Amino acid sequence: MTRVRFAPSPTGTLHVGNALSAVANRRFGDWMLLRIDDTDAARNVPGGEQAILGDLRWLGLDWDEGPVRQSDRAERHLEAARTAGLPQRFEGVMLWRDEGPATFHLASVVDDIDFAITHVIRGSDHRANEELHAALHEALGSKPPHVIHHGLVVGDDGKKLSKRAEGATVASLRNAGY
Repeated sequence: MTRVRFAPSPTGTLHVGNALSAVANRRFGDWMLLRIDDTDAARNVPGGEQAILGDLRWLGLDWDEGPVRQSDRAERHLEAARTAGLPQRFEGVMLWRDEGPATFHLASVVDDIDFAITHVIRGSDHRANEELHAALHEALGSKPPHVIHHGLVVGDDGKKLSKRAEGATVASLRNAGY
């Protein structure tokens, strides 16, 4: 069984690039986890998670489990790091903050292990994380999932489409009558 996850951060309405990731995961996977990557509390916006859920429903996308919030699994992430004897800084990257919660890197890898994710499908802007996440999988005693990076949605200038650009969010398209 192909197990995938879609893991948006609750920073507001869904960007069309994230919507592309959600559709790719749903089409490719037999089973999909909706995981909310909310480990960076400073970036989370009130109502962001609900906006994402509404956008996914409007797109007709469903998921098999979740939403699972990484913040609710904070103890599990730290327990996995302690059990494996990982240092707070791994390959030059912080795995958990001084005040306790895991960063995106540790939380994502532990969650992928715990939910038996077989394939990670995400935008190519996450390509830089692949080597670190593979090393974390190895340090935690697991085999990393297959990783597939898709192209980014770009603007007329050929650069990654800004969330502030016209038509860049699912909500803006919905509000325009699509």
